[in-house]
Amino acid sequence: MDVRIRAALVALAATSFVPARARGDDAAPAMSEEEVLGPTSTAFTLNSITTRLSAYDQFGYGYQSKSGPVLGPGSERLTVFEPQTEIVATQGDRITHRIWIPVDIISEASPSILPKPADVVSGASRTNVAGALQWTTTIQTRSAATLAMTSGFHIEFPFRSWNGGVAASRAFADQNTVVSGAVVGIFDWFDRFLVTGLHQGRTERSTTMGSAGLTQVLSPTTIANVNYGVTLQLGQLGNTWNAVPLANDTRGAELLPSERVRHAVVGRLAQFLPWNGALRLYYRLYADDWGIVAHSMEGQLMQRLTPTFYVGALYRFHTQTGPPFFTTLASPTATLRTADSDLAPLQSQTIGGRAAGDVPFQAGAIRALHYEVGYDRYVRTNNLQMDILTCSLGLRF
Repeated sequence: MDVRIRAALVALAATSFVPARARGDDAAPAMSEEEVLGPTSTAFTLNSITTRLSAYDQFGYGYQSKSGPVLGPGSERLTVFEPQTEIVATQGDRITHRIWIPVDIISEASPSILPKPADVVSGASRTNVAGALQWTTTIQTRSAATLAMTSGFHIEFPFRSWNGGVAASRAFADQNTVVSGAVVGIFDWFDRFLVTGLHQGRTERSTTMGSAGLTQVLSPTTIANVNYGVTLQLGQLGNTWNAVPLANDTRGAELLPSERVRHAVVGRLAQFLPWNGALRLYYRLYADDWGIVAHSMEGQLMQRLTPTFYVGALYRFHTQTGPPFFTTLASPTATLRTADSDLAPLQSQTIGGRAAGDVPFQAGAIRALHYEVGYDRYVRTNNLQMDILTCSLGLRF
């Protein structure tokens, strides 16, 4: 890491977590870097390299798709292959770097990859490739506080996205209580299309997210977490090519508000089970100023079968209302309208399972080979279903 960047991270960690008397105020002189972080080292150590391949196969129909009758619904057929690589390394005793590189190979029904309006339907199975890079650096201070900084970008045709953020946490009560917070900003810049498929310049949107959380050890075998997040989105909040069936037997463009405020409260509970298993429960309440209210509930059961092998099962239920301007047949004069199936009133269920393990491996610095295979089946009430298969291999050092 560049020396100037490292110095800036250390300075931010000190001003964020050290008491006022240690920040150069009149009460006491400022603490040195070594006093804040403890003895430091710049040596890099590679902790792990993990590769993962995920495949998403989606079937269904939605009124926002133009791959079908004029008044819909049209095909939402989608296939995605996503190879990923994650590298985790430490720099000294208190700095951790995580680099994540996903690549998406997408077959989709959208005009984003089509140069001619006539191909909006006929080219529904064209292929698009997307990629991203995300780098997160976490600093652990001697006072049981952490500071994490992240930045990254995403590129695909015709979409560009940049993001950056900072997160912090502080442990209390012999590290049984942890308070955390984060702020993240995202800027998206992408092509604008008319509903006919014609290109019409470019547009953008911004997303600002803030969150605060509390994690508490309730017993030697139980941990609970609660988190609140708020998100503000401004700009073009649709993809610009979604269609809305109109009452005059034509298709019109999707018309969305230019601002969206989203709120979410999440609760998690992790319980160790005496037969060498673990139960994880999750609940999320979501609401926004578009009128959508959603509830999500999830349960995961993990069971270790041998010291190096475990299996798991997952079930998730989600239900949501739709905004008042959702419709599958809109007035041509409506100022707000969407037929996007993701914004419709719906219920969905996910059921899945996975198996994972570690194989002891003695070859130089490599100490274990980690593997995982998983499958999830997703279905929802407005005629959409998805099969998700994932497998990964990783080296632990």
